[in-house]
Amino acid sequence: MAKGSTGKPPGKINAMPNRVSTNEKPVCEEYLYHMSLAPRIGEDTHWFQMIPATFFTAFIIIITRMKTYERPMDQFFWSGGDNQLADFFSYYKMVAIIAVAILALILISYRVFIQAFYIKRSYAYVPMAIYLVFVLLSYAFSDYKIFALWGWNDRFEGTLSLLGYMIMLFYIINSVNSEKNVRWIIYPLAVTSALLSILGLTQAMDYDFFRTAIGKKFITPSWFWDQVDSLNFTFQNKEIYQTVYNINYVSFYLTLLIPLFGMLFIKSIMKGKEEALWKKITWATLFTLLVFNLIGSASSGGLMGVAVAVFIALLVLNKRIIKWRKPVLILIILTVIVAGASYERWIPELTVAIRGVLGTQEVRSDLSANKTDNAKVDYIVTSGQSIIVSLENNEIIFETFLDDHSSLKASDSSGKALSIIPTNVSPVYRIDDDRFKVITVRSAKDGSQNDYIVIGTDGNEWPFMITREGPKYLTGLGELINLRKVDAYGWKDNQEFGSGRGYIWSRTVPMLKDTILLGHGADTYSAYFPHDDYVGKYNSGSFSSNINIVVDKPHNMYMGIMIGTGGISMISLLSIWIFYIIQSINIYRRETYESFYAFVGAGIFLGICGFLTAATVNDSSVSVTPIFYGLLGTGIAINMILKNMQNNISNV
Repeated sequence: MAKGSTGKPPGKINAMPNRVSTNEKPVCEEYLYHMSLAPRIGEDTHWFQMIPATFFTAFIIIITRMKTYERPMDQFFWSGGDNQLADFFSYYKMVAIIAVAILALILISYRVFIQAFYIKRSYAYVPMAIYLVFVLLSYAFSDYKIFALWGWNDRFEGTLSLLGYMIMLFYIINSVNSEKNVRWIIYPLAVTSALLSILGLTQAMDYDFFRTAIGKKFITPSWFWDQVDSLNFTFQNKEIYQTVYNINYVSFYLTLLIPLFGMLFIKSIMKGKEEALWKKITWATLFTLLVFNLIGSASSGGLMGVAVAVFIALLVLNKRIIKWRKPVLILIILTVIVAGASYERWIPELTVAIRGVLGTQEVRSDLSANKTDNAKVDYIVTSGQSIIVSLENNEIIFETFLDDHSSLKASDSSGKALSIIPTNVSPVYRIDDDRFKVITVRSAKDGSQNDYIVIGTDGNEWPFMITREGPKYLTGLGELINLRKVDAYGWKDNQEFGSGRGYIWSRTVPMLKDTILLGHGADTYSAYFPHDDYVGKYNSGSFSSNINIVVDKPHNMYMGIMIGTGGISMISLLSIWIFYIIQSINIYRRETYESFYAFVGAGIFLGICGFLTAATVNDSSVSVTPIFYGLLGTGIAINMILKNMQNNISNV
């Protein structure tokens, strides 16, 4: 329906009778449900009701503030037992997600009472509802409810955050009705993107605002100001982390924005003199800043996502790119200039990524590099009074004796006794068998006179305390545990793939069999990861020098979803995304690109494709996922508008 056809000024939401022209669908076909005063698609939703959508999409990402909190971490042997924790980048983002979702529900209730409530027809609602059911069920049956509700430490993407995502997705789909509404999403997002990109630029130049005295006070409460000199983030100098906690997340969310603002630059150039010069310069500058931050973050996942977005653009936009050759060429030149100026950042990362994909060996830590090729430890298992070590598929069993701590017997898997003979270094002994020539053993005592057997495996020592329950492995955090053979699948010869993702995924895949239907609870991945897999970390290459490292996320959004809320919930989300992509391909391959909707919608579509690609090596987080769902909701709403426009044209 054309603006003003109801005789009312733009922006009013009051409905008038007989609004359907000969080329328009009846209102009942546009909506699943509507009340008498509900606006039509094409009529503005009031600016005040756009505030939740704007804040959710554009401003949550910039929230950075210190929060101290308490968690029952002493229940986990691998955590270090510190229950007093602090967070800067996630807690208050989580609070903001919940708060804005509550505001959205209040505004939906307000619409009901003023007879302006409506629900657009969308394929997304059924899978959204199924997803929510399994999010709640996963929480209800979770063994770690406090973590499932609020989310894991430093992440805070628990059940409440996931509910907030779906509420806001529904709200945005049913709030974005007009070009003005779209601008309420895109322009604030452009402002925050520019601010974050400038922050990233200063971080890359080693002038990080958050490392200054003013910056530290800006993100900490006043009671902490006398201690700000002790505040040091773990990021290395010149790393671009902006306000998203992890340098990988910078490139992750930029896969959403670079196609979007690239398309807006193309639109601006193609409008010629109709568009002011300052707007063209603004879009070009923003695009350049975003590309610099993408490349400067040195994350190959984001580069992969943008590459896929470009490939899909070539397929869908096709001949239109030739028509847009001038702005496209400018974007290419800007990208080449930025890439050339920052080649020292991205070439090493890309080289390592290519080696990982091809399965060639990456540069390892010093500890891992010193290991011989034939000294791989398959596993170490404690069983009864025995310690079983598998070296290149050959088992050696060490039998300990509680009444005689200094005694030790060794045999192979067939029961053959093996001689333990002294070496030139006392009191170190070795095994008189070529199969186990790299293994050494020695006895030791701690300060409390507890007896230990220390097994050496060509580069690492494994201490076991002799106890009444059998030998116990002493972790780097001073905990005594049993060791077991940990399930692993895939990446056997490429554990270092993707900076250790090969190892993490090989241990995550076996976990998936327990969450085919129902998950363990949102954001509880770390509670179930096999942290006792010290041998696996030792062999991984990436974690060889730090086998006590805590793995708190799978570095794959899809695996994370399935572990947290189950396979059905993941299928539900996949169906939303796939339907959106298919619908977008059908719309944007035949779009004439004469409207603001078309360029923004195509940019969002390409960004969503890039994001979902980068998600194969990145995790969902409260820093980046609000932008994703905010733009997805906007994209779905734009597709509805464009579909109606295309149908109206075809009916003329």
